[in-house]
Amino acid sequence: MNETTDQRKQPKFKSHNDTEKPNPIPFYVLHIAALGAIFTGVHAADLWLALGLYLLRMFGVTAGYHRYFAHKSFKTSRVFQFILAFIAQTSAQRGILWWASHHRNHHRFSDTAQDIHSPARTSFWYAHFGWVIDPKNHETDYDGIADFTKYPELVWLERNPYLPPVILGVIVWLFAGWSGLIVGYVWSLIACYHATFCINSLAHVHGRQRFVTGDHSRNNWILAIATMGEGWHNNHHAFPNSARQGFKWWEFDLSFLILRILSWMGVVWDLRHPPKEMVQGIHLPGPALMEKAAQQLLQDFADRLAKAREGWRVPTMEELRAIAMRNMPKNPHLDAILARAEELAAEWMPAWLATQTARQPS
Repeated sequence: MNETTDQRKQPKFKSHNDTEKPNPIPFYVLHIAALGAIFTGVHAADLWLALGLYLLRMFGVTAGYHRYFAHKSFKTSRVFQFILAFIAQTSAQRGILWWASHHRNHHRFSDTAQDIHSPARTSFWYAHFGWVIDPKNHETDYDGIADFTKYPELVWLERNPYLPPVILGVIVWLFAGWSGLIVGYVWSLIACYHATFCINSLAHVHGRQRFVTGDHSRNNWILAIATMGEGWHNNHHAFPNSARQGFKWWEFDLSFLILRILSWMGVVWDLRHPPKEMVQGIHLPGPALMEKAAQQLLQDFADRLAKAREGWRVPTMEELRAIAMRNMPKNPHLDAILARAEELAAEWMPAWLATQTARQPS
């Protein structure tokens, strides 16, 4: 094996370093605008409008941005594809191709140094919303979303990312006035923002893990209710291409229920489901996933050393097992994952530790 291949395979144990600071002013201005309700008043009709727009936008995020464009978990017509993209962009979370390409990269590098919104690699607030407003993340990876760049109408939407929310805002203002705009439109927009962002932040910190996924994704029933099913995040990372994220009957997934209704109407079809053995809880991780899980253990160990300022050293098997018991769900392959982590430590940790030691202040 040549040196280039070795370097490519070597796990990257490092922390994210934000050298560029995002500009939060536009984001804060939007939140300040929500206080305009002091002057417009808050009416029952405005609150119902806010709820309706929240559900519409959240469905655009979950079914559009996420399950369709990022993961292709179902099929639909070109017309409804555009409608779904337009609805998604009314949430003002940038262009459909930008969102989907960044999310694909998130799954490729979940909770590693290359993951731009991992609370394990960045600060919590950067993972929550800082990465979205950070200029260094504003470019769209067109190569990573080439399967949709062939549609000129989607590329047009991508190049005009804020046209859908502006059109929706004008319509709301014309029919519901200023109170409808502030309470119905702005409040629901902010709520949709933070509910979505919580999946990037809280769903990798709080909740339970059912599956070994090689990252810190967790199931959180509160977030699942707030995001129409997205809170079953560990389920999703276990089988990302499933249109259904609530695997158990009691895991409420409103977005999937709506997609099922649309499938009965012929609007969407070929909804992808998780394997039966996964739903039954007998799914076993494959070699690639076990490799990622082993690297996760070493990264968690490195993070612990950095936080405790204990100095750099190779982990013992007992330390790795303790981390696995704390950070991973129970699985019959734990010993194999630990063995692989020990092998990786022997192969790569000495060189990495030497690099880290050289960086330490004298």
